Amino acid sequence: MSTTRLLNSFLITALVLFFTSAVMAKTAVVAGGPKKLPAKQLMVVITDNWDALQGTIYVFNKEHGKWVLQFSNPVVVGSKGLGVGTGAEPVTIDGAPVKKEGDLKAPAGIFSIGTAFGYADYQDAKWLNNRYVKATDTLICVDDMRSASYNTLLNKDTAKGDYKSWEDIHRKDDFYKWGLFINHNADKPVAGGGSCIFMHIWDNDHVGTEGCTAMQEADMVRILHWIDSKKHPLLVQVPKAEYAKLSAQFELPEID
Repeated sequence: MSTTRLLNSFLITALVLFFTSAVMAKTAVVAGGPKKLPAKQLMVVITDNWDALQGTIYVFNKEHGKWVLQFSNPVVVGSKGLGVGTGAEPVTIDGAPVKKEGDLKAPAGIFSIGTAFGYADYQDAKWLNNRYVKATDTLICVDDMRSASYNTLLNKDTAKGDYKSWEDIHRKDDFYKWGLFINHNADKPVAGGGSCIFMHIWDNDHVGTEGCTAMQEADMVRILHWIDSKKHPLLVQVPKAEYAKLSAQFELPEID
């Protein structure tokens, strides 16, 4: 074979390999791209670090395929910060604390939203686009990890009493005047994984919770007016440094 033909053959082979590699690389990017969550509503809570009790919640709607910010406001989380919990999507963060029962940490991760609750009568909560439970004197959330009802809202006057500890939902203060049940460790609850995680009204902006996410009453009510169970709302809750990584995995909105 002449030198010219050999050179041409070499160039053709090189070009074929180049374009084949490019196509394969593009295919790999598409196949391994970010996972799209089914939600059309999203709440994002960001704290400064794993130990911080203060943060900000950003509330988004998905419009024409893009996340659009609706509003934001300050929140507090657990008095000991955040720990990785169990939610709607598996989230693994190397070196991060893990949420456990009684650790005073709020769960980090991606969570679906359960029932709304509050002190108002049902006729005064008809504006909600989410299931609502009135917090009567018998409504409780079981936090006894040995109970078959662990991490469940129930009425203690009708349920089997295999539990020795619980959280009263109708309190003497206004913390649970309005709230949402966050589905952490909710699907087949694991004993000791953490229970009774809510979004509710805070005491103030520098006192953390026992594991919930809390805010002032006006902000809690605004979220309840906004939330719509038909739009599959989700809560994403992580420290600032971890959000960018999670965003790349799940096509989450940018946070300034």
